[in-house]
Amino acid sequence: MEAEEMHSEMVEIDVLKQIQNDLAFIKRKVNIIEEEVDAISGDIHELRPEYVKKLQEIEKKGKFLSFKNVDELRKSIESSEQA
Repeated sequence: MEAEEMHSEMVEIDVLKQIQNDLAFIKRKVNIIEEEVDAISGDIHELRPEYVKKLQEIEKKGKFLSFKNVDELRKSIESSEQA
């Protein structure tokens, strides 16, 4: 009976070691994914050059405008580019 119990404990220890290894692997992969998501997020949130220019003009003039929605702002920016 003791041999069976020892064998059972050894199997459990091996399983726990494998779980520990798997968790370490998953943690490394999650860290890599987080870094990639941060890089992608940074790329997505870059402002278009014309928007940056418009913001610089607004800051320089100190004249601030209000818009009802993003489309109205977009039209204002695009119409000032053509002028």
